[in-house]
Amino acid sequence: MSGNESALKSSIKLRAIYSILDEKPVSEIMDHLKIPEIIELQKFIWDLAVEFGIKVRGKKFTRKDITRKMPSTTEYQRSVGCGEKIYYCKSTHCINSNPECATQKIKQQVDCMADSIREFMKSAKSNEILA
Repeated sequence: MSGNESALKSSIKLRAIYSILDEKPVSEIMDHLKIPEIIELQKFIWDLAVEFGIKVRGKKFTRKDITRKMPSTTEYQRSVGCGEKIYYCKSTHCINSNPECATQKIKQQVDCMADSIREFMKSAKSNEILA
């Protein structure tokens, strides 16, 4: 880990997991975080979703199992009236130049990822019952 990276506090990770289990929006946690923590939370939820997806779907797992409900960057930009290049919205450029908009996009993504985790958990539970 380089000096610019910050490890996400365990308490934030636990709050996120509790939100997933309680079927509450994980994005609500982000209202109290700084930009680096928001980015780390996004990475943490992504990694968690991938881990659950691989465990449940095995070799059939793809990124689309998580991203299918997320609006595309083009759709998101259109919905907020953004005229920036798509590349800026996909990179860390916007988180620095327009943190409110970028945070809103990340919130949507995190909630979609949390929904995917819940779906994976339900699938795993029903597969255990059938097995």
